Amino acid sequence: ISLNTQYCDNLNFWLYLNNTDPGNMLQWLVSELTWAELRGVKVIVLGHIPTGRSDCMKAFSWNYYRIVDRFESTVVGQYMGHTHQDHFSLMYSEEPDRHPTGFLFISPSLTTYKNLRPSVRVYELDGVHSESTYRPLKSETWLLDLNRANEKNETAWELEYDSETAYNMTWLVPDTMQELYGRFEQDRGFFTKTFWRYKNHVQQPVSPCDDTCYRNNLCEMITGRSHDPDICKDISLEKQREFFLLNKMC
Repeated sequence: ISLNTQYCDNLNFWLYLNNTDPGNMLQWLVSELTWAELRGVKVIVLGHIPTGRSDCMKAFSWNYYRIVDRFESTVVGQYMGHTHQDHFSLMYSEEPDRHPTGFLFISPSLTTYKNLRPSVRVYELDGVHSESTYRPLKSETWLLDLNRANEKNETAWELEYDSETAYNMTWLVPDTMQELYGRFEQDRGFFTKTFWRYKNHVQQPVSPCDDTCYRNNLCEMITGRSHDPDICKDISLEKQREFFLLNKMC
């Protein structure tokens, strides 16, 4: 299912007349997901603006979040872009256990952007076979060799990383992505060596990620809905410092 997430863009001024469900698109989404759920069909959602971003209006974002919560067994993948960078954001149940219900893959872009090379994301899904889940097993990010393109007028792609090798993950589902977030939260060195480098598409980040940057990136990873002031209140750098003291090298 492809959603027009421009319907939550805070620069779309028409939305200030109706930002709850413009065009009844979310109601249509509920109808499609209900149809799929009754037939055991798995659904992949495509969009442009990630619904957890601050530039996605609150009413739309929170309603979409509730829909994914309700249909967590039916929605098996959410793939979005907009930021031109490589990251993700988790979504959680509104039940007391707050288990992860889904997450957004936010993929880097083919179009050029400041300090970012053109890139392509390739996903390997669990299918097609009789027990297919269509959930992602692996992702690969490929970067365009700009020097070669400029000097020789040739198009060549090089593998930046794949999720299996970089993160030792063979199953990209909400629970394993929550575990990956936990690793980033505990081990800042691992965060810097992997996520921060890949987000910026360079061998070494252009600038170091200080405490504020680190906390903001952790917050972004668990912000599946916009304009929620409580979602990141429990993030503390003390957890990371305790981990460092327990695991420091002599």
